[in-house]
Amino acid sequence: MRTGAAFRLGLGIGLWLMMLPWSAQAADPVAVRLIGLTPPLEKNVLAMLTMARKTADDTKDAIDLAAARAPDEIRTALQPFGYYRPSISASVTRQKLQWVAEYRIDPGPPIHLSRVEVKLVGEANREPEMRALVEKFPLKPGDVLDHALYERGRDALEAQAAEMGFFDARMIARQVRVDLKSYQAQVTVEMDSGKRYRFGDLSFTQTPLAKEMMERFAQFKPDEPYRASAVLDMQKRLLNSGYFSQADIVPRREQARDGRMPLDVDLSMVPQNRVDFGGGYGTDTGPRISLGYRNRYLNSYGHSFQASAKLSLIWNQIDAIYAIPLEDPERDQLAFTGKLGLEDTVAGRAKVIRGGIRHGTTRWDLREILSIDYLRETFNVGYGNQTTDLLIPSVNYTWLSSDDAIFPHQGVRVDTNLAGSLEGAGSQVSFARLRMFGKGVYSLNDENRLIFRGQIGEMITNDFDRMPITERFYAGGAPTVRGYRLFEISPVNDLGKRTGGRHLGVASLEYDRALFGDWGMAAFSDVGYVGNDFNGPISTGVGLGARWRSPVGPLRLDVGVPLSKALDPVQVYLILGPDL
Repeated sequence: MRTGAAFRLGLGIGLWLMMLPWSAQAADPVAVRLIGLTPPLEKNVLAMLTMARKTADDTKDAIDLAAARAPDEIRTALQPFGYYRPSISASVTRQKLQWVAEYRIDPGPPIHLSRVEVKLVGEANREPEMRALVEKFPLKPGDVLDHALYERGRDALEAQAAEMGFFDARMIARQVRVDLKSYQAQVTVEMDSGKRYRFGDLSFTQTPLAKEMMERFAQFKPDEPYRASAVLDMQKRLLNSGYFSQADIVPRREQARDGRMPLDVDLSMVPQNRVDFGGGYGTDTGPRISLGYRNRYLNSYGHSFQASAKLSLIWNQIDAIYAIPLEDPERDQLAFTGKLGLEDTVAGRAKVIRGGIRHGTTRWDLREILSIDYLRETFNVGYGNQTTDLLIPSVNYTWLSSDDAIFPHQGVRVDTNLAGSLEGAGSQVSFARLRMFGKGVYSLNDENRLIFRGQIGEMITNDFDRMPITERFYAGGAPTVRGYRLFEISPVNDLGKRTGGRHLGVASLEYDRALFGDWGMAAFSDVGYVGNDFNGPISTGVGLGARWRSPVGPLRLDVGVPLSKALDPVQVYLILGPDL
């Protein structure tokens, strides 16, 4: 008996499991056919129809009830478009295992507007921006009644009133009247805006920064007419400054006096100190590591300090920056910079001492950096050590447009740098140099991207042999042409040493393909030229790479193979950082 019972139980479970996939399938929906409607009307009718949500499993009584409701639902769905006299014929039949509902609909003539009245009462009637919305109200007498356009015009008035600080604004009338006998409609919109508020005092939560400094993030002054967009702009500027992890700005309407709206600014500071550690690998550099330290606010004026050390087999350097925010603390900054470096690359050996001052701001939607640097470099390109002193003024402009800061699908970055020096004016050599860099990301779809990169450089000088290595043009390595060592692409002197050149040209095309999760692959081709005339060889490298979208930016492992004469048959690069 036990065996028989167990057998019957197992058989029952087996049959139930076999039937489960069939029972879990959703029943076929009712096939709804609409004839005579344009796509916008058809979409709205389908969204309104109860019949469109029925299935073959519903009882005949449920189908009959949905069929009875359908004419009224169709009329209601057509009314927002101005159709109040539709002609509807319907049939509902059972065909095999599915219900089929067919509706032949003649929307009839649309109803037109005999009258449109839009009025402003209160101070808003004196504001050109509010008056413009009245004059451009999307419905006029004689138009077809479109409820969506009516709501758009009404909502635009309310949104603009809120934007301009009419906190007491209210709609006295907002009506759509339909007269089916005369088959005409009327629209009435009347707003009483009340008074327009002005900006009041700013109150900040306690922070290590001085109130006077934080007030500079506001682009408005007390007693200026209120604008919500100016408040949002201040919030964005506070968050972009690097000082704050949270910035909430709340108008205190209950505290408003004499038309002045005070604002409470609730701020949370980011950690004052930050330490970063990074690393990478290249066939030419070997392993490389970096260590960085940043103090985001040294004092109540928002001064900051950062320093970094970078170590590898071919270069070692220490950088430091002391920055001071100016009148516009988000965009304007004065910085003092310093650098000590030792380089030992295929281009030669160099000891670098550099210090300077720079001013960064935003101009013409570009990031502008004006700087002047003192450079002392002791270098050797095969003829023994020589030292050159340069006082280098420069200007750099950056244009960046991207849909994502870390992993863009569409984006462009363009950098232009102009630098030079004048012999006798703090410099031992005269030169002028223009360098332009561009990079673009274009996504074909969610899985496929193209990355374009290009660079050109031109330099003139009265004594190229005395130009420091770090100021000459070289190519090769991950930033320019993969498959070659860093600075490998260069003219050579009679000792076979790479001297760099006056002209630079680099171009790159990369195809990235997402594979699974955050992993992907890439194929690339780079070309580059460095020379003192335009008859030299062009170096080409191709390769494959692996990609991982890490939380801090793409991690790229590239294997490059040179197609031109090179020091090595292959180069490997491991790089972490944003695409633009």
